[in-house]
Amino acid sequence: MAEQAAGWYNDPYGRFQQRHWDGAAWTEHVATNGVQQVDPMGASTVVPFATPASAFRSPAGDARTAHGFAATADLSDPNAQAPLPQPPAEGNLVTRFLDGMGDDARLRPRPSLRTALAGIGGVMVAVGLLIAIVGENASRGKLAGVSLVLLLAALVLRLLVKIPEVQAAAVGMAVVAIPTFAGAATISDGSGGALTYLLGAALFLAAWALKGFRGRTLLLGLGLLTMVGVFSTLISDVSQDKCETYIEDNDFDRYFEECQSYVSDGSAGNLFLPNSVTDNLGDQGIVYLVSAAVLLAATWWLDRRGYHGTGTGTVVAGLISAVAGAALLADEFGDTGGPIMVVVVGVLVCLVGAHGARRSTTWWGALLASIGAVAFVAVQWEPQSVSSTGGVAIVTGAVLIVAPLIGAPLRRALAQRADDGDGDPPTGAFDPPVA
Repeated sequence: MAEQAAGWYNDPYGRFQQRHWDGAAWTEHVATNGVQQVDPMGASTVVPFATPASAFRSPAGDARTAHGFAATADLSDPNAQAPLPQPPAEGNLVTRFLDGMGDDARLRPRPSLRTALAGIGGVMVAVGLLIAIVGENASRGKLAGVSLVLLLAALVLRLLVKIPEVQAAAVGMAVVAIPTFAGAATISDGSGGALTYLLGAALFLAAWALKGFRGRTLLLGLGLLTMVGVFSTLISDVSQDKCETYIEDNDFDRYFEECQSYVSDGSAGNLFLPNSVTDNLGDQGIVYLVSAAVLLAATWWLDRRGYHGTGTGTVVAGLISAVAGAALLADEFGDTGGPIMVVVVGVLVCLVGAHGARRSTTWWGALLASIGAVAFVAVQWEPQSVSSTGGVAIVTGAVLIVAPLIGAPLRRALAQRADDGDGDPPTGAFDPPVA
């Protein structure tokens, strides 16, 4: 066994479909249905009496489907099959940190009605306690003190009580306590700023990384979204300061040229968002789109290396940032460019979701792209009647059906080119060397 080449083989212990052999011993890295994870039992030191003959045998067929476990998948569509499990990469600072989180970093949270209801219940309890204790004469000191006590109580519950529903409720309490404490500690004039967002982001990310709340993807997602708010608020504050400088210098020409749009957005708000939100967002949709690109790229990287649990937090933050950025910048791109931009953003979100086998992300991306397509067709058509409006829906639907069919030959050509470039797999990559 010591001379066997490193690779993925049938799990000799029978707990998973495949287990990674590092060339000297079996590791804790396993895979089932193409999804890589870490064996909770680790790399057991118990050696079976006899290693099954199938342990060093890989499924026959194309190298791309050897670990896909989907014989009927469309080989020309890489998104139609489960990703191949990859050998554990050489550890760097990020991967070592994520490996330290155990299964929470690699496994996606399993949905549970009981824990979901308990989490919402924790939110309601925390809000109720804040209202009841602080009362009508609220002060920064009271808010900070009560929220800090709630956060510490939630941490104690997480550490000492192992009932899943109680632990979920503790996470809900922390979701309320953290932003309340950040606001009470930094807001003095009734309005927040970058410091409020920064403290909130630091607390969310610290809770996600440290013992007690470690690995809770909800806290990671909220922390990343709050960081996006930090950058957006910084840029918005810079724009406001610039406009005030123009007024002080009596430079009204530049004020009306560069600041009129900003002032209008900050004063009038919009149909869906209150002024307190639009004042911070302003016209900084580019911040959200850039942040979305970074977060979605991080999700791609995490999914590629098997950290699907952590990727859930980044993809949620990236999806929300993408939708916010597309909505804020749609008008800036004009009647034609705006819908096209929305389509592009939706397709990119969809690709990230499909790459990581994330069903919800894929559908949200497809929905965003479809909304952009409908808007584009409607702008070009300019329907004037109910019948023409129906025609917009028919044409858009037909385009959405035909576009993937037209793209199929391109996908096949790219897949074939990749296969030709890769060449034959090295001897011993998946099969035992011939004696």
